[in-house]
Amino acid sequence: MKKMIRYVCMTLAAVLLCPIMTASSQEVRRTVHVGGMPFGLTMYTNGVVVVNVDDSYDSPAKDAGLRENDIITRANDEKITSNERLHEIIASSGGADIELSVLRGKSPLSMTITPETDDDGNYTAGMWIRDSTAGLGTITYFDENTHSFGALGHGICDRDTGLLMPLGSGKIVKAQIGSITKAKKGIAGGLNGYMSDEEIGEMTVNNSFGVYGKYTAEPEGEEIPCAFDNEIETGPAQIITTLDDGELQTFDVEIEGFHLNDKSGQNMVVRVTDEDLLDKTGGIVQGMSGSPIIQHDRLIGAVTHVFVNAPEKGYGITIGNMLSCYEQFGGIKEES
Repeated sequence: MKKMIRYVCMTLAAVLLCPIMTASSQEVRRTVHVGGMPFGLTMYTNGVVVVNVDDSYDSPAKDAGLRENDIITRANDEKITSNERLHEIIASSGGADIELSVLRGKSPLSMTITPETDDDGNYTAGMWIRDSTAGLGTITYFDENTHSFGALGHGICDRDTGLLMPLGSGKIVKAQIGSITKAKKGIAGGLNGYMSDEEIGEMTVNNSFGVYGKYTAEPEGEEIPCAFDNEIETGPAQIITTLDDGELQTFDVEIEGFHLNDKSGQNMVVRVTDEDLLDKTGGIVQGMSGSPIIQHDRLIGAVTHVFVNAPEKGYGITIGNMLSCYEQFGGIKEES
C-alpha cells in the first residue's frame, strides 16, 4: 500500500570532524554508482527525545530537571524504545517515583520524575516526546565494494528542536515523486511523493554529513569516479535528480564558491542555471537533498540546503566528506 508523504525538512544540527579527501591523503580513487533517485525513510531513535517541557506550571518533567533535547533511554531500569512504552510506565505509576536514565548531549544523567494526575485523573509527566520520523530524500551514491549507500548530505534532525536524532534503527524504501511545490523567495518548495513497501536498505549511521547504511537491492545508476576535494573548481557542473516524471534527469548548475575545510559540510555554493529546472521547481527544493553533483565526469558531492530567500542557490557537501564521515563513524568496511 502506498502512502502519500511530504518531504520532511531535515536541518543540519551537529559538527563532526572528518578528514578531507585529497589526492595526497587518499591515493586510491573511489568509484561508486551515482544516485539521484528518491527514497523514503523511516527512522526510530535510540531512546525517546524530549521535544518540549511544560513550564506553564511546576510540571513533573520540569521539577525533575528535564530539558528540551534530552534523550530518555531507560525508565525504572527498563530500556525505552518507544513513546508508547514510556507513556504506559507513566500512566501506570500510581504517582510513584520513576527513575530515568537521560542523555544530555554526551553526558549521562540520572533523574527522578514523579507523575501527577491531570484534570481527567490520568497520570502525566508534563512533557512531549518523539521516537521516530519519516520523510523523502535523494540517494547520492551506492558503493558496490561495501554494499553501502550514502544520502541527503546532512543529518536527520527533530523538526521541533533541531536536535540530530540518535539512530536506533531505520530502513529505506523505494519512493516515487508525485508532485512539486515550487519554491519562491522566502517560501521553501518541496518534492511530494509516495513511499512504497519495497525495502531497499537499512540505515546504520545518521550524522551531520548524511544518512548511510547497507543497500540490499541491486545498485542503480552508472559507475563514476569520485573527485578529490582539490579537483573541485568554480564553474559549470550538473546535478542529477528525479522529479515528478519519475526519470533521472541531469540539470545545469554553477559552482560559485567553495569552502573545502568547512566542517559543517557546507562546502560549496551551488546556483541552478538550468531554465527547465527553474521553471519546474523554482530552484533547489526540499527533497532534493542528496542529489549528486557532477563536474568533469566525476562525482564531487551532493546538494544539501537551499537558500530560502534565493531558492536558485544552495549549499553542497563534498563527496570526500560524505565518504570519510561514513567510514569514520560506524561505516561498513571493505572485506579483505
